[in-house]
Amino acid sequence: MPSVCFNITVMSSRYHVLARAMLLIAALPGVTTITCGVLAPKLSVRPPLPEERGKGGVFAVEPIACMETIAHIRRDIVLVPCDAARAAAAGAETPSWAAELTAAALLTLHLDSDPTNSTMLWERRQLVKEWVTGGWATEGADLGNDEVRWGPRDVTGSLMATGSDNDKNIYAKFRFPCHPVVHRAGLGLAALTRSDKAAALAALECRGRHFRAMRDALFPLVHTPSPRPKGSARERRCWDVADTLSRVLSRATMLQLDDDESSTCAVVPLHERLAHCDARGENAKLVSRDLRGAQAGGDDHVVLVAARDIEAGEAITRDYNLAPRLPGDESDGALRLLLQFGLPATAWHGAGP
Repeated sequence: MPSVCFNITVMSSRYHVLARAMLLIAALPGVTTITCGVLAPKLSVRPPLPEERGKGGVFAVEPIACMETIAHIRRDIVLVPCDAARAAAAGAETPSWAAELTAAALLTLHLDSDPTNSTMLWERRQLVKEWVTGGWATEGADLGNDEVRWGPRDVTGSLMATGSDNDKNIYAKFRFPCHPVVHRAGLGLAALTRSDKAAALAALECRGRHFRAMRDALFPLVHTPSPRPKGSARERRCWDVADTLSRVLSRATMLQLDDDESSTCAVVPLHERLAHCDARGENAKLVSRDLRGAQAGGDDHVVLVAARDIEAGEAITRDYNLAPRLPGDESDGALRLLLQFGLPATAWHGAGP
């Protein structure tokens, strides 16, 4: 039986560089622009603490009344699937909202130019580049130190990219139900969240299947792969797809953008990094347009609205349980909050499996 030793608080050095830069921006007097295209005069934003794993740090600086607009977010910086993203995702073995949104993120990062609006593309690219954290084990440190067997040193790029659809047959003679790295990770994930071992392993395998289903269709979108200590150019491009998928899953929400009342999966700046709500429920909700109407520019923005009265100093929150999930994913409670969103134990609030 492989040993189990996991760390769910370690963050990358890149994150700390970003955090220091954001602290300098936040210190400027009178600044109400939270990030590109987001206006929120009653909010303050600090970088999430390492133990918050990328979520949180958004607070009210003065009281906010129920139904009051908290933030205006320009529609053109909201990440939604475009026609090119849908076309790329259509080539996946299992087309899904996750494939479309991952393709949209990859196109944003690697598209040479957008003839319609190069400034908008640059702004959206900066926002996507800021995505460092993702679901559990996006960073290898979550799997323990490098000396542990079947830990981070044995992943193939990342945990999500490790293994194949034939692992059950390959490793049956060794009495493993799947790839040893995935098996050990499932045991650790179950221990961390006090979940059923079979449920934890099933959730990990679900993520792996969806990644492999979209891998060959999406890796051509990665023009320049991230630098890594090992792997061919093709392998590193595939691993970038896995990392982007994990980051999309941890940020996505449902949003109604059209008049036909249908909802689409999207990543909305600022909203994507809010803390998880407590037992009272989320205190902020996304609305597809400003109710002031088009004459006041309402159709150009998505707005974040207070769901109840919010006190000064209170964290702005969303309910991650309402976020879209991968088809076939049956994880719930603490297991899902950690695996899909990377939320720390302090955010689980006693959630069961």
